[in-house]
Amino acid sequence: MIDGARMPRRALVDAVAAALHLAAGVVLLAGAGRLTVELPVRLSAPGVPAEPFASVDLAAAAAVVVLASAVARLLASIPPLRDRVDDQLARGRAGWRWLELSQSASITIVLVALLNGVSEAGVLVALYALAAGAVLLLWIQDRQTAPGPRGLAPFSAGAAIGIVPWGVVALYQVTRLLVGEPVSDVVSAGTIALLLLAAASWFSVWWHREHRRSAYPAADAERVATLLGLAHSAVLVVLVRLLG
Repeated sequence: MIDGARMPRRALVDAVAAALHLAAGVVLLAGAGRLTVELPVRLSAPGVPAEPFASVDLAAAAAVVVLASAVARLLASIPPLRDRVDDQLARGRAGWRWLELSQSASITIVLVALLNGVSEAGVLVALYALAAGAVLLLWIQDRQTAPGPRGLAPFSAGAAIGIVPWGVVALYQVTRLLVGEPVSDVVSAGTIALLLLAAASWFSVWWHREHRRSAYPAADAERVATLLGLAHSAVLVVLVRLLG
């Protein structure tokens, strides 16, 4: 088991992280409906008008991502879920983290796609499903105990699936560049920053599994995930404010 001193410290860190995520969500919600960034959604089908049938408010959608992380961190810091999370970490598992990551990763890739010009509803749904499915494989990886490369099969499959949505975004970026309508520097920088954070999350999963330099690799990975989550929220806040 994780020693008694580490358990409340983990819960305290989660409570602080939840408060910071909540603050970021409040900042984003304050701009929802006021900032002029509405992302159109279209549906290409016979007989369907070409004009957008819906739009996504960037500030409100980003707030959903941030507040989902706030709720996940808050729940993980209070009884009775706190004890369950600590017990999982003691056994080298971080199952609760994958629920948070699945939503933040999937909604974020939809927002990034919209910002880069992907407006087809079917494509957006597929990107959401691929991102969420990739994280589901990390949940399976969490329960994989076989050592060496064979034990990383779910992780490898998840990484291969998870990179697809970013490849679609890159395709749209290159296409827009070729036709003379590149995305703005702010969108480009925000896309790269969010991609790097996503890559860092996956690298952390691999590193803490293959390089167990402490007695509590899952707890150490949890702290890294907390910092990456806060950085993710910060990037969303800055991106929304700059675009608004």
